[in-house]
Amino acid sequence: MTVFAVEPECRELGLVAGAIVFRDVSIGDAPRELRDSMASESTRVAEEFPTAADLRALPEIAAHHELLRSVGVKPRRRPPSTEKLLELARSGRGLPAINNLVDAYNLVSIRTRCSLGAHDLDRFTPPATLRLLRGDERFRPLGSDEDQPTKAGEFAYVDAANRVLCRLDSLQADFSKVTAATKNALLIVEATTRHAPEQVAAAFEEVAQLVTQYCGGTSAVLVRPA
Repeated sequence: MTVFAVEPECRELGLVAGAIVFRDVSIGDAPRELRDSMASESTRVAEEFPTAADLRALPEIAAHHELLRSVGVKPRRRPPSTEKLLELARSGRGLPAINNLVDAYNLVSIRTRCSLGAHDLDRFTPPATLRLLRGDERFRPLGSDEDQPTKAGEFAYVDAANRVLCRLDSLQADFSKVTAATKNALLIVEATTRHAPEQVAAAFEEVAQLVTQYCGGTSAVLVRPA
């Protein structure tokens, strides 16, 4: 059974995406070791990028801004997830403590400047497909009690039941979020064609190692961009 797919129209936009499945994980609070690594990485980012303009000048962030504009989205209004995480780190606010799986992939995201996100594999109907929205999909954002309309032409990950898992790489759906009840997860690694292949490879390798280290279970790469 196909679990993850990328439509050609999204590749033409300049998106690069792949996925890993984690099985038999245990989700809970991140251990002190992981939180210390996140704090150390945040300090490094703050030292390397004194201003928000320094972050926006990064070629990976600039490329994502161009991509967002190409689908009619203003980057200042809907910044990519990597920029939001790096800004949290740069500003001294630090990365939020969510759980061991989310904290692990957020750490990898700021290290590699790739966008990472995970979904409970048992809560959505495969495949999760990166495609352009038609405007008839169901989307309920994280923490919301109401559905929001989708906009045709934006890119998103959509399941076989026409439900949006993640929109514009930064707006997660509530129904597929990773919780303490999650046992199996699909983790998506997203980049742009401006990312160096080594960055994408590092994201896959580091997140597989960290998630299995801190969450247990096993990992298997489904799709890895060439």
